[in-house]
Amino acid sequence: MRGRTTRRVVAIATTGSLVLAGLVAAANAESSVQAALHQKRTIQERIDELHETRRVRRVALHQRIKKAQAILQETPGTVRVGNRARVQSFRQRQLERIEDARAQERRLIKNIRKQVHTLRAKRYEIASWISSLPLQRCPVDGTLTLNDNFGIWHDHGEEGGHTHQGVDIGAATGTPIVATFDGNAVSNSSDAGGMAVEVYGAGGYSYNAHLSAYGKLGTVEVGDVIGYVGATGNATGPHLHFEWHPADGDAVDPFLFLTAVC
Repeated sequence: MRGRTTRRVVAIATTGSLVLAGLVAAANAESSVQAALHQKRTIQERIDELHETRRVRRVALHQRIKKAQAILQETPGTVRVGNRARVQSFRQRQLERIEDARAQERRLIKNIRKQVHTLRAKRYEIASWISSLPLQRCPVDGTLTLNDNFGIWHDHGEEGGHTHQGVDIGAATGTPIVATFDGNAVSNSSDAGGMAVEVYGAGGYSYNAHLSAYGKLGTVEVGDVIGYVGATGNATGPHLHFEWHPADGDAVDPFLFLTAVC
C-alpha cells in the first residue's frame, strides 16, 4: 500500500544470548526469529518428554515396590519354616529391592528436576528476547487469523495494482486493535486504507488500516486500544492491514515478528 518495498528489518544479533540490535538484512533477522521460535518450541517439547519419562519410570518403580511388598506379605513366618536363615535372607533381598527402587526414584526426580530447571531458564531467556522485539504485542486483541501475504501483487484491473506492503490479520468487526509498542498514535484516512492509525515509536512506525472506528489517539502505551477491526477503504471483508516501518523507512515483512507475539 506504500510505494516500493526495500526489505529492511530491525536486526537481531547474538551476543552471549540473543539480543536486539540495529538494522541487518531481512534474511538474517527472519532466520534469527524463526530459530528462536523453533528453539522455544523444541525446549517445551523436551520438558514435556522429561515429565512423561518421569511419570512412566515412577510407575514402573512403584510396581516393583508393590511386588516386593506383596512377596514379603506372602512369605511364611520364620517359625513355621525349617531354614530360618534362608527365609531371612530372602526377606532381606526383598527389602533391599524396595529400598533400591525408592533410591532410584529419588535420583530420577532429582535428575529430571535439574534438567527441567535448566531448560526453563533457557526458555525464559528466549522468551525475554522475544519480548524485546520491535513489535511487543499482537496488534489484534482477540481471535485472529494471521496471513503471510506481504509482497503479494494485488491486481486492480484497469486501475493497475500494487505490491502488498503489510500483512492482513483477519478478525471479526469490532475486535480491538492495540498499540504494538509505545508511541504517538495519529489518525489517517484514504480511499485505499479507509480509517487508519499510524503509531510512531522510537524504532519506527506502524500503519493500521481498514478500521471500523478509532480508539485512543495521541500518546499510547503497549496494549492501548487505538481502533477496531473493520472493512473501510479498499477491503473485501473485516481485517486489519498491518504495516511495520522500522526507522521510519520502507515497509518490511512483519510476519515472523508477529508470529512471536500473536
